[in-house]
Amino acid sequence: MEIARALGNSGAMKTFAKRELLPGPLEGDALDNLIRDGAMSMHHPTCTAKMGQDDMSVVDAKLRVYGIKNLRIADGSIMPIIPTGNTQAPCVIIGERMAEILRGRPPASRAGGRP
Repeated sequence: MEIARALGNSGAMKTFAKRELLPGPLEGDALDNLIRDGAMSMHHPTCTAKMGQDDMSVVDAKLRVYGIKNLRIADGSIMPIIPTGNTQAPCVIIGERMAEILRGRPPASRAGGRP
């Protein structure tokens, strides 16, 4: 936030930004609290039910929720890290993988469509 504030208030940005609206005059713990309380994913939530094998993982490789029988998750929440691009394509692949799992099929070949 401090870097963004410094850049936004720099002379190079004066023609684009008249004044700082948020966070305003906050500093130190007050600024940390604003960031902690206000940061959120606006449109495409991901990574809230991480797939993996570590202690923070919620879902295994077959999309089963650890510790809850007959519950699976197949959406962007299972991504272990936030993607740098749009989440639509990875979510489609997650859904396709779930369909394969539920049908009892092995993963489809991803090498140019060849078996």
